[in-house]
Amino acid sequence: MKKKIFIAFAILVMLAVALFIYRYYYLVTRNIVESLIAQKRMINILVVGSNAYRDNRHRFYSIVSVNSENGKIGVTFLPPDLKVPLGIRGRDMQKLSEIDISDFNDLREAFQREMKFNVPFYVELYAIDVEKFVDLIGGVEVFMLDQMPLGKGYSFGLNYLDGNKVMKYINDVQGGSIFKKYDRVQDIIFSLHAGRERYGNIFSLELIEELFKFCKTNMMPREAYSLGKLILGKGELSCTILPCEIDDAGNYRLDEISYKIYEKEFLMSLVKDEESTSSIKVKVLNGTDIPGYARKMRNLLIREGLNVVEFGTSPYPKLGYSILINQRGSQINTRKTSEITGIKHIYHVIDNSQLHDVLIILGKESAKGEEE
Repeated sequence: MKKKIFIAFAILVMLAVALFIYRYYYLVTRNIVESLIAQKRMINILVVGSNAYRDNRHRFYSIVSVNSENGKIGVTFLPPDLKVPLGIRGRDMQKLSEIDISDFNDLREAFQREMKFNVPFYVELYAIDVEKFVDLIGGVEVFMLDQMPLGKGYSFGLNYLDGNKVMKYINDVQGGSIFKKYDRVQDIIFSLHAGRERYGNIFSLELIEELFKFCKTNMMPREAYSLGKLILGKGELSCTILPCEIDDAGNYRLDEISYKIYEKEFLMSLVKDEESTSSIKVKVLNGTDIPGYARKMRNLLIREGLNVVEFGTSPYPKLGYSILINQRGSQINTRKTSEITGIKHIYHVIDNSQLHDVLIILGKESAKGEEE
């Protein structure tokens, strides 16, 4: 009898060891991202964040979607007061800001119900993590119009921001509005993406492993490395805030109409290559001393198929060259406008309260011949 018990115990120990070895091997070699790339699937990652720890609950919510077939990247920012269905059959509606991120599987099911796509990964970041990340890659250059007080450490044009300044830049918004913070976050990620060749030189698995020391995620380093290589490719970046219905209590809900708008105007753009320029709204400002130059440029752009919604004199310092500023979160629209106008200097200052997608500030160099 004792011998049988011993044999049974030995078998259980061997099974446990085999399971441990298999589990360890799986974790070391697992790469779901590469499998999704091989299948040409969309890769979705939930990114959440806060300035400080508050019981795994966050105000910052976004979903990063990467089309593994064409490299296009879409970032959807979610209202923190968005109510999503949790629990059995999704009967328990809860605000994102009240959900413990450790219940990620519940959130994953909620996104599957609401947004109709799978979100297998999450990354949880705090302000200190962002500071470390930005410092680790050597900072970022951000273009300043008037979003920060000029003369107080900032000047019109490109400004270098280290990790600490990045977080101050994001948080220093009127009224602490999360949506204005989302705009500032877009300034950072568009600027980082625009300079990805520079960051590509330092990108490595070792860098990912270093980053993973100060952020919480269910991704493996090799998966993040594979995803990073995809993001550093030639795909264009687009951002949006999830369109929602707002109820009487101020809560956000993703109703059927809102979802159809989101699907048609954003999700489909990650899949299809749209070449129409008629929907691109442009604002033109004359940054030279030549009278009537903005009006003349407006007429030229309309003939090229762009929708010029406003033109006038620039209130900003005079420029020696013309610039394009992405103001509504679309590299695609900015790139198309650049191709039409021939303006190569492109910057990103997102302001979703504006009607136009792209701001053009005309400089002296482009006005050669107009002064005669």
